[in-house]
Amino acid sequence: MTGQPGICRQGQGMGKKYTAGELARWAGVSARTIRFYEEKGILRPRERSAEGYRLYDDSAIVRLQEILMLKHVGLSLEEIQQALQQGEELSVSELLARQRALVLEERNRLDRILAVISQAERHCQDGQLPVSRFVEIMQLVTRNQQANFRYGLYERYATNRQRWHEWLFDRLPLRPGMRVLDVGCGHGNVWHSSWKRIPGDCRITLLDKETDGLQFLHGIYLKRRRELAEGTAFSFLCEDAEEWECQEAEYDLILAGHLWSYIREQEKLLEKLHRGLRKGGRLVSTFTSQVSVPDVNRILEPVLGRSVLKPYGERKQAFTSRMEKLFSGEFGSVSRMTFHNSLRIGHPEELLRYLYDVDGELEMRIKSREQEVRKYLQELIRQGQTPEIGTTAHCYCCE
Repeated sequence: MTGQPGICRQGQGMGKKYTAGELARWAGVSARTIRFYEEKGILRPRERSAEGYRLYDDSAIVRLQEILMLKHVGLSLEEIQQALQQGEELSVSELLARQRALVLEERNRLDRILAVISQAERHCQDGQLPVSRFVEIMQLVTRNQQANFRYGLYERYATNRQRWHEWLFDRLPLRPGMRVLDVGCGHGNVWHSSWKRIPGDCRITLLDKETDGLQFLHGIYLKRRRELAEGTAFSFLCEDAEEWECQEAEYDLILAGHLWSYIREQEKLLEKLHRGLRKGGRLVSTFTSQVSVPDVNRILEPVLGRSVLKPYGERKQAFTSRMEKLFSGEFGSVSRMTFHNSLRIGHPEELLRYLYDVDGELEMRIKSREQEVRKYLQELIRQGQTPEIGTTAHCYCCE
């Protein structure tokens, strides 16, 4: 074959035919891939030669471009089949926007890996890094990735119009002149989502052992500090909360959000934070949200056949009970408030990944019948029966 085939080859029109090998070389894939797409019914030859070779025309090139583009922007083979078989008109701008988002997500993932490497280098002693510390850092990156993924889902699919971080901000509550500590601040959504509502003369210290969140928040602070009320300022501490020395009677308010499941010695840290409060101060603490067990069972029982989240519910309840006991043992007054929300995830692959992230045991159960579960979720959403999954998150005020 001379030259490279194209959709508009001058002088050849639609009469030009290509063998599977020629089509494969043009696309940079293997002939086996071409045969695979043909078996799946999404790429068909126009005719066969006298020798029995499958022959494709320019319309096959257009179809192959669509397949490879959809594959590159993250669609599964099942989604590609559905889109092409339904004759869906594909918006190039939408595909490019999705491709951009995926590339940016990959770049962020690589940046986090580089941050882990930098942390490992800083923690090296005598040229060696303790394996336990390296494992801890890697686990933390995984948790951050999961948290970022869940946050994105809530931004797009939550049914509650009030965001969690806005709800939490209303329950701090802040007064002018307060000294505040946010332990394990992460990306500080509670602050930058209510930036202009922070009262004047507040001094807010953000503490986290991961630099990426602190750098992100410091960047926001530099860009938007003029929008803050007069006298309010932020400071940033890159510290491990369990190793950090907290000054006694330093803060009017301490926020400990979603960090307790990552703490090895929970009682010890709780005592330290209590000592850091001024007289009349309060600790506001939250846990990661709990997924509705009945809702998940209702979704998956038709395909998996039985209750799938009982152990998860029992572990969540045991953890909540333990933390409530620690709070009550350390503080004289403990009150609990609950934020209710739900997700209607209208994209099958995102719904599947969300279910994976709910619980490790559930992930194993789903993966044992992954294709069946995927097709079941695709059909539900295709029929307009996008499932709704309720969530609850608790906020504790300890005084």
